[in-house]
Amino acid sequence: MLTFRSISVEFAMHVRLVFIVMLLISACAHKAPPISKDRLGPHLQKIAVLNTKQIQLSFNEEIDTIATHVDSIFINSDQETLPVLFLYPSLSASEIVLLTMPMKDMAYDISGTVFDTAENRSHFKSRFLGLTGPDTIAPWLTGYSQGRNTREFYFAFSEAMDTTSVSFSIIPKKHFAPVWLNYRYLQFSPQTAGETLSFDTTYYLFLKQTCDVSGNRAAPFVTSITRDTVYQPIIVLGKVLFDGTPINEGVALLKRGNIIGVALVAKGEFAFEVRDSTSYDVQVVAGDHSGTGTIMAGRDNIIELVRERIDIDRFID
Repeated sequence: MLTFRSISVEFAMHVRLVFIVMLLISACAHKAPPISKDRLGPHLQKIAVLNTKQIQLSFNEEIDTIATHVDSIFINSDQETLPVLFLYPSLSASEIVLLTMPMKDMAYDISGTVFDTAENRSHFKSRFLGLTGPDTIAPWLTGYSQGRNTREFYFAFSEAMDTTSVSFSIIPKKHFAPVWLNYRYLQFSPQTAGETLSFDTTYYLFLKQTCDVSGNRAAPFVTSITRDTVYQPIIVLGKVLFDGTPINEGVALLKRGNIIGVALVAKGEFAFEVRDSTSYDVQVVAGDHSGTGTIMAGRDNIIELVRERIDIDRFID
């Protein structure tokens, strides 16, 4: 027998079911607006004159530096045309840097065409005041290869580099050549197929010297890589002293018969990654001083130097 209460409950459940179905239909019928294609070209926001030969252009979006060419950018003053030698991506993808001939202390008009990553083209026009001050800031590394499961050496610099200024050594010895992908990104490629990196070996690259386009030197740098995927290095630490005083800087070479590693000495200390806990020989060269010793993980490895100048290149070149 149906009562008024049971009829009310059944009606309420029916209404709730209809409401849920309507919500589902409404949700399924809703369509998101189509994804709009970027059709707006980049807009120049800022010009920064870095030094007498470099100008940084900042845009509101990422710039395609491959599609943007130097012959589409023009810089002029009342007295001269300032040639743009090349351009390269800055540290931000929305910024590009122009390398020019030396400027003068005068107003310049700049105009040109750039492309964003969606292939939109945009024209810009502006004015800036030239600088005559030289570039005195040394370049630094913004990225580099390191560690296990790595097949190649690369370095990324903070600014455009002199692509003819690279001096380096790979240990254990490999015949590689520097390859610049652009003025800031450097790779090292084997000169022959037989020079590829082997498994079960840690390779060190000692970047001895490289300069930016203004001649400022980057600091020497060492990194190590291996193709091993399960590499678990043992760290061997050492100290370098002369008459009981730590040596500020130098180079340490790890030896087991042949040279198998290299490390920079900084504030009197060095560190190597090795594959076993047995002893190694080490040669330290620091200007007019040098010294040798035996080191092992877990020990106080102290290398005492004597006043003897040694050419490090005779060991690693």
